[in-house]
Amino acid sequence: MPTNRPHIELLAEEAQRWIGVRDFDPYDRSARENLAEAQFRLCNDQCAVGTIARSRLILRLLAESFPTPTLVAAYFENLERLLDGRPRQPLPGQVILGLGSGRCGSTSLSAILAAIEGSCATHENPPQIYWNPENEQLYFHMRRFKLLAEFFSLVFDASHWWLKAVDRFFAEFPNGKAIGLHRDLETCVQSFVRIKGQSWGSLNHWVAPGNGIWRANFWDPTYPIYSLPDNANEDPDTARARLIARYVVEYNNELFALRERFPDRVMLIRTEELVLPSIQEAMFDFVGLRSSPSRLVLNAGTKDDGAEAFRL
Repeated sequence: MPTNRPHIELLAEEAQRWIGVRDFDPYDRSARENLAEAQFRLCNDQCAVGTIARSRLILRLLAESFPTPTLVAAYFENLERLLDGRPRQPLPGQVILGLGSGRCGSTSLSAILAAIEGSCATHENPPQIYWNPENEQLYFHMRRFKLLAEFFSLVFDASHWWLKAVDRFFAEFPNGKAIGLHRDLETCVQSFVRIKGQSWGSLNHWVAPGNGIWRANFWDPTYPIYSLPDNANEDPDTARARLIARYVVEYNNELFALRERFPDRVMLIRTEELVLPSIQEAMFDFVGLRSSPSRLVLNAGTKDDGAEAFRL
């Protein structure tokens, strides 16, 4: 019998080649676009249209690459088929963003809101939004929110990248709101440090690629770039911790400024207080939907909790 093995091997080699280019320079958009097309051709037949499995397959490809027209069309074809037959809301559901620097409890926040009946609450649902957002990234998410709001009472996604998309979100969703988390600075910094590795060759999302100290990573464009500290070669861990602290401070300052601009649309919560029933009750009031308070704490010391459960 004839086999497609040679063709599959060529596609796999092409995808690996573009992964290498992307990993060398995560800001290379053409590498990400070519990777998206190669991986989709390689994986397209793995899952049937209209299934959760296909949705998560495409989201995985989007997470690693870029929302090309091919991937966007495939994702929304699948999502529309997945939702077919589900009753529509009489009015669009509430749409809310979750914000926070990272390592601040956003996975737990997603889980708390996912327990609301009729909700669709996700965490870091791909594609990424860069610190300097690309129009294709914003368009994808706004379209996704609008579609899901037709079927769910609450649509929610949490990620650090939403900070740079709030104005676009508020413009497209006049009733949209945001919940921001801010954590004790030193605790937050040390949490980042633990999951990014140590010394030369570890991850540092806050410097440009090709710095000769830290390896590049495809998440890098979702964070700001800072100048290389003077002591980076001699003491990379201390240098990186200073950059992370700067990032967290500046991020939280922007959160508080956002609440000043939109006091009725932005709620801020200290991460350390998220488990308190009184805080969760206040959050449910802010959302306008009820649920039972939870003491669930996810991604404590890891980044793997709910990676699949909180994506659609």
